[in-house]
Amino acid sequence: MTKPSKLSAAENATTLASEDRRDVAALEARLREAEARLRDSNAKLRMALEIGKLGSFEWNVLTDEIVMAAPTREALGLPTGEPLFCPRFQLLFHPADRERIEQAMGYALKTKTDFNTESRIIRPDGRTGRIILRGSVVSEGDKPVQVNAIIQDITEQERARREGSVAQRRQAFLLNLNDRLRDLEDPNTIMEATAESLGQFLEVDFAGYGEVDEELGVNIIAREWSRWVVSTEGRQFRLNDFLPDMMAQLKEGRIIAVDDVETDPRVSTPAMQAIYKTINARTALAVPLLKNQHLVALLYLNAARPRRWSTDDLALAQDVAERTWTAVQKARAEISLREIEARFRIIAESLPALVWIVTPELELTFTNDRWVRYSGFPKDRALGHSWMTTIYPPDMERMREELVPVRQNESPYETEARYRAANGEYRWHLIRAAPLHNVGGEFLGWCGTSVDIHDLKQTSTALRESEERLSLAQKAVGIGVFDWDVTSGKVTWTPEQERLFAFEPNTFTQDFAGWELRVLPPDLAPTKKAIQAAMERRDPEITFSHRIVLPDGSLRYIEVNAKFFYDADGKPLRMVGVNIDVTRYKQAEQRQHLLIRELHHRVKNTLATVQAIVGSTARSTSSIDEFYQSFVGRIVSLSRTHNLLTEDYWQKAALEDLIRTELGPYDDEAQRRVFVSGPPVELPSEAAVPVGMAIHELTTNAAKHGALSNFGGKVEVRWSVEERDGGPRLNFSWIEQDGPPVATPSRQGFGSRLLQRVLTTQLNADVNVDFREDGLRFTMIMPIPRNPPLLTTEP
Repeated sequence: MTKPSKLSAAENATTLASEDRRDVAALEARLREAEARLRDSNAKLRMALEIGKLGSFEWNVLTDEIVMAAPTREALGLPTGEPLFCPRFQLLFHPADRERIEQAMGYALKTKTDFNTESRIIRPDGRTGRIILRGSVVSEGDKPVQVNAIIQDITEQERARREGSVAQRRQAFLLNLNDRLRDLEDPNTIMEATAESLGQFLEVDFAGYGEVDEELGVNIIAREWSRWVVSTEGRQFRLNDFLPDMMAQLKEGRIIAVDDVETDPRVSTPAMQAIYKTINARTALAVPLLKNQHLVALLYLNAARPRRWSTDDLALAQDVAERTWTAVQKARAEISLREIEARFRIIAESLPALVWIVTPELELTFTNDRWVRYSGFPKDRALGHSWMTTIYPPDMERMREELVPVRQNESPYETEARYRAANGEYRWHLIRAAPLHNVGGEFLGWCGTSVDIHDLKQTSTALRESEERLSLAQKAVGIGVFDWDVTSGKVTWTPEQERLFAFEPNTFTQDFAGWELRVLPPDLAPTKKAIQAAMERRDPEITFSHRIVLPDGSLRYIEVNAKFFYDADGKPLRMVGVNIDVTRYKQAEQRQHLLIRELHHRVKNTLATVQAIVGSTARSTSSIDEFYQSFVGRIVSLSRTHNLLTEDYWQKAALEDLIRTELGPYDDEAQRRVFVSGPPVELPSEAAVPVGMAIHELTTNAAKHGALSNFGGKVEVRWSVEERDGGPRLNFSWIEQDGPPVATPSRQGFGSRLLQRVLTTQLNADVNVDFREDGLRFTMIMPIPRNPPLLTTEP
């Protein structure tokens, strides 16, 4: 029984060893698995640290040495391979944050707790950054021996956060500025608001906005803000006093930024330093505003301490400058527009006319109160197309046609039309319209006026009719009006005056040359002398006459009645008067004188003729009765000839009238006994009397003894006129037919002597009397005397 016991113990030992190997193998397997997981975790940790820009280090509290991985050292700008101790590590922290970090880690060591803090760091190369430091304390008993920590670089995140915050603040600032400017209407108030807002936002001491005079090179400040007060008094300064070429740079659109006046080489001269000290400025910023390549305005900032102007600062200042310019110009434009609208309304209401504005569709959008009162429309109905209903319908139809090209061409328009007033009366208006455009050139319609010209039109019509009547009267009477400006020498003639002097319309030379050209030379000098003498005597009026020669050579007699106008010193200023054509009156006067002289001559001639008739008749008759009959017949013939002559003022008588006056009573109703044929011939009085008496003697002889003494006899009288020896000659023939036989008389009576002697002696006629048996034939060839002049210029 003992043996089995021994085997059992050995077996047990073997079994135990086998179990131990299995346990070791299992432990080794678990260890390998744990190491693999550790490696995996470390890899993931490194990856996580890299992704999160995390680093780790271990601080041996006892030796004060810090063990830091190479990537962490590189991130912090520390050299690799060199021992790193806590004091050296603490120098990385920003001086302002260093005390706070030391307090946080000291508290963690004391309380054996974790710590979590944020700090700015300054790398050895000067670059700045920001980190988060998290760690825990490892203790042995109550004594801390090690600190394990993680460092996270949040520089980029902080920069992004800060930039985002700045952008948000800037956006908020601009929105608030816009809200503030929106309700401001005064340009100076706008400048003041933008200067104050920007100055406070950028934390400077002074801010201002001014307009630049390029020619003078000065900036004129209307409003300037300081940290404590806003200046309301305008001032100006020369730009080149602050920088030698400041004006040139600003005109190129360059922003000028000075971070520190004392270190900037551009403003190193004592004079410029003194200027900046005067205004207590260590830093300055100037933002130019260029419009149409001209420097028009300047936004400037300065502060009493140095400052580095960032890109964001420059962009914001430039943005504010543009907004200020836009707001100021808009405010000025609105003020100008309000002033223009106010002036327009004042003018529109003060004008004695209907003032209106219509759209391109001819819709009335504005009118003055005069239209409301005139039309009688309520104000709510006075606009739109209501105006068309007040135009006289025929005028409106005409205007519709006229407005077609006007609307197409957007051109001016002028016409006359009748408007219906509130009382129903239609009155004429002169309508003038001008195209209306906005600043962009867009056509907005027409602005116009309608002026009441009804009374003027009626007056004008009456005046025109009056002028036409006056012109007709002046033309009919022969009156011309002239106006002589003595000082300038200018002479103004009416159209009637030009017609009177035979000038073509509007061809008078407006000086004395045209008048002198027409005046008859013998009358010119006396006329001018009379005018000059009257002015020297200061006569108020003058009357004189002269003759003018027309282009056709005829004369006109002109009577002049004029008034003189003098200044206070008696100097002649004007001579205004009328020229009256008195030619026919002069002719009548001369004709009257001529007729009187002619009457004297004719009476004497007639008495001589009567005396000759008495003597000749007495010698050729044998009884009182025969004497009476012959004498009376001859006196009646003489009377008829005189009647014909007196019808033409003893100037001339027609040969045919003389013949028909004598032969007419002997013709029958069929006019077959007397035949008269010849061209019109006018005989002067000195030829008409003897020719008339000769025809009377021929007629008397034919009635007593010739063709007119029986029923079937005929008398044929013919004549013609021909030019011979430089003048007209009359060929006259008297032929009797179908009368009793004719025989040559045994003695010569009055008729024969008249035909032979008077015609030959007085008229130089070639007379032939042929007593043919079949009828008497009488022929005469005589020169026709020239007509005496109707009028003579000499008495």
